[in-house]
Amino acid sequence: MADDELPPGLVDPDAPDADTQRAVAAFYLGRGIPIEDVRRAIESKSLTEMASGAVLWPDATRLTIAEVAQRAGVSEDVARRARRMFGAVDPGDEALCRTREAEMIGSFAAGTALFGEERTLQFTRVIGTSAAAIAEAALTLFAGTVGAPLREAGKTDAEYAQQAIEGLFAFETVCVAVDVALRLQFQQSVARIGREVAVDELDFAVAFVDVVGSTAMAEELGGGQAAAALRDFDRLAAEAAIRNDVRLVKLIGDGAMLAARDVARLADGVADILDRVEQHEVLKAAKAGLTFGPVAAHDGDYYGPVVNLASRASNAAIAGEVLVDVAAARELSGYAEPAGEFDLKGFAEPVTLYRLIPREER
Repeated sequence: MADDELPPGLVDPDAPDADTQRAVAAFYLGRGIPIEDVRRAIESKSLTEMASGAVLWPDATRLTIAEVAQRAGVSEDVARRARRMFGAVDPGDEALCRTREAEMIGSFAAGTALFGEERTLQFTRVIGTSAAAIAEAALTLFAGTVGAPLREAGKTDAEYAQQAIEGLFAFETVCVAVDVALRLQFQQSVARIGREVAVDELDFAVAFVDVVGSTAMAEELGGGQAAAALRDFDRLAAEAAIRNDVRLVKLIGDGAMLAARDVARLADGVADILDRVEQHEVLKAAKAGLTFGPVAAHDGDYYGPVVNLASRASNAAIAGEVLVDVAAARELSGYAEPAGEFDLKGFAEPVTLYRLIPREER
């Protein structure tokens, strides 16, 4: 809807941001939002709150969960369970669901036919938690880089809403990026796991890398600078993983978990991270633990004694050191030297560990 087609009296022509209010109101009405809702938002200065719904869902039609289930060809109970696993709040019996949710629930039904309901629900939960992380990261990115300066500059609700609308349209490119990234990651996962793609327990090398002195760093520098330094660590870990063809499983505050089928490759990746951290102006040093053996593969993560040992070995290491277990040392063919026996939390007996020899000393 064009600005000059707005119903009379919707926007106060004497308001300092009248032109912006008209532009935002015209956009919302063009997206099918009822005029009374737009009027209330203008009066209560809550235009920004409408932005996500208007941009992300061009079709303003709402359905009940029963109607979504009918369109998807599943029972209402299954639709509710799947929606919860995707991370959406149960809508009760109200017409709160979006029309495209039928596609989402339909994909769940197709998965159920192939893999069974319980396995598909479990996988759906992974999608939901990953989507929540991406959405929140995008929101905090906007709030920190665009939203906060707007608030500090005293911009009105309508002006903030206009920027939010533009930011949400940019978010559409995130959806495209996620689609492409998923396809690429699937291919890489097939190559990494190989013929054991259907096996729950795999032999993997696992490593934990931890920043040394992160607590003291936060106290010395303050939260903002410390957070920036840890974001640098996240970037360094991700880049090292890519360079050495290993998987960055997850980032854990001031640490990272990595994995690979090949021990030597993972050892090079870990050493790469430690070298880059040592050169950083703020971070200074990191340490790591690396192990090799059978791990339980579950929802894209790895579990079991081998994983626990890698974490404990990292705790026991000193700055710049990589401690490895006996199995990993054996695979490294002389690139590790005895470091002694260590009393590690969760292990009843002392554990023999080796020290990875720095690349320049090999």
